[in-house]
Parts: sequence; C-alpha cells; structure tokens
Amino acid sequence: MQRAFSLGALLLSLSLAATAAVNVTVTSPSNGSQVSSPFTLSAKATSQYQIVGWHIYIDSVDVYSAGVTSSISATLTASVGNHQVVTRAWDSSGAYGSVSEEITVTSGGGGGGGGGGNGLPTPPSDAKWFYNIDDRGSWVGCNSPGCSGGSGDGSYWMAQHQNPPSRDGASSEFYNSGPWENSLWFQKLGANDGVHNFLWDFYFQVDDNSRNAAQALEFDAFQFVKGYNYMIGTECNLRGGGVWDTWNEATGHWVHTSIPCTSFSPNTWHHIQWYMTTNTSNHTYTYVTLVVDGDSHPVNVTQNAKNLGWGDNLGVQFQLDDMANGEAWHEWIDSVTLAIW
Repeated sequence: MQRAFSLGALLLSLSLAATAAVNVTVTSPSNGSQVSSPFTLSAKATSQYQIVGWHIYIDSVDVYSAGVTSSISATLTASVGNHQVVTRAWDSSGAYGSVSEEITVTSGGGGGGGGGGNGLPTPPSDAKWFYNIDDRGSWVGCNSPGCSGGSGDGSYWMAQHQNPPSRDGASSEFYNSGPWENSLWFQKLGANDGVHNFLWDFYFQVDDNSRNAAQALEFDAFQFVKGYNYMIGTECNLRGGGVWDTWNEATGHWVHTSIPCTSFSPNTWHHIQWYMTTNTSNHTYTYVTLVVDGDSHPVNVTQNAKNLGWGDNLGVQFQLDDMANGEAWHEWIDSVTLAIW
C-alpha cells in the first residue's frame, strides 16, 4: 500500500508540474541568426495561468523587462559579435519558461539603447547601461513649488506597467492637472562620479488633452559630484517660445535654443535621444546632440553647475507643466535607457 501511495503521489505531482508549464516561443530572431544592432525580439508565452512578467538576458545581463502581457516586441542593442539571448516569462503561479538562443550581431553596436548614428556616439565596451528605467521601483514624485516650480495647486500621480499603450509590454504613465501645476518624477541610479558621457534614449507619448493643457514637456538627466549639481535639464517649451530649452543650473534659468518644438502628435510614440557630457574639473556640462524622431540637431551648449551640497548621485527625471486652464493630461514613457562612461 505504501508503495502504491507513493507512486500515485509522484504521478499527481508530475501531472501538476506539466499543467503549470509556461511555454515561451520566440518568433524572431531565430536561433543561430545574424542580426544588425539594434534588433527586435518578438516572443509570446502561454500558460493555464496569466502571464505576469518577462525578462530578456543578453550574456547573462538583464536588458529588458515587462509586466502583464502574453506577447512582447522588444528593441535591443548589442555589440558586434556572438551573444547568448535568454527570453523568460513567468505566470501568476510562479512558474516560468525560457528560450535560449545564440545570435551574431554583424553591424551596429553599443551595449543597448542606441547610439552610433545621427551624430550620436557609440558607447565603448566598458560603458555602464541602465535599461528600462521606467520599470524600476523607487520613483519619487512631487508637485510643490519648491520641488517642481509650479503652483502646487493640483493633483498628480504615476502608474507603472501600463499596456496599452506600450512599446515593450510595460510603460509608465504620468498624470498632471491644475492651474500652472508642475509635476516632477525622478529616478536615482546611484553615485557614478567617474563618468562624463551620457547617452539618454527613451520613448514617450501624450494624450489628446495635451494639445490644450501642456505648457512644457521636461526631460532631465543629472549628476551630483562633490556637492555640485550638474542638472542637465531639457524641455520642449511649447508655449514659451516653441523651441527646445536647456537649463543653466548656476543661474536657475531656462535658455532658449534655435531648435523648434511646437507640438507632438498625441497617441503615438515619439523617440528622444540626448548626448550630454559633464566636466567636473571646471563644473560645467554640455548639451552636445539632440535627436527627435530620427531628426538630429547639433546643440553644443555649455552651462554651469552649482554647489548645493547634495550627496553624490546620478539619474533621470520627467516633468509635466500645465497651462492656466488646469486641464488634466497624461504622458507615457517607455524603453527608457541610459548609457554612461
């Protein structure tokens, strides 16, 4: 009897394990294929439970993540050469499935997130990459006048892992409303004092209400070194000049460029790439190149840092500025990547 019971339990266990399997299928690229960088990886997963998470690893480095979705289409970048790519999906039971492939990158390059074209540099092999920053935890938001510079008379929130809309399966959504209300969200990535090059690559979209409600769209990178704040702030100044602005931290003012920025079509993804540098010897930072939806603009504007005594850190931030009408509007960000070296 004891032997029969053990055999039955074993068969039941095997049966449950079989029904709990997560089946992952990578439709492209195929195993052993040759690709140019960046390339698109498309995959789908099935299970008797809901698919709740995804990760893609290139040479054991986590380069992509997504939330609740049964399929993904991820834009990935890798250096020229041979790479192992592992695509893994989880379901709500905790089970997961994986597909491991070998691919060869024949052209392009970089460790992820773009570069190497449109006036942008290709990051060196020892560059440090931060992938899918929009999916990270510990985002901090604020709308007080002392933090974001607006009236503080409104409401704001952030919701992560949104789909739709999403490019890679999980976007982050920002909401802002209120007369002259400015809402800011930032992500700190840790002290990296020895780096001086920043290649920032992300996608965003806005809703229909932004046509009348949005005063400005702000996209900033920052580095704090030995008390000095290198706030590499940028904004599309929709209503105050219709141009891209850069931020002078030392004087606390926006400075117009000659690059037009009057509108962004709602409900479609727009691609922003910034290449910036810092010089911690003379406490300056330089906006080198801006690429908007593939249209490259040399900037070459240098601004001054300011000693605020803050602890060493580095990160990115997004800000939504509202008009006097206070109408609510939304912005989504996705595939946010930062390379530093």
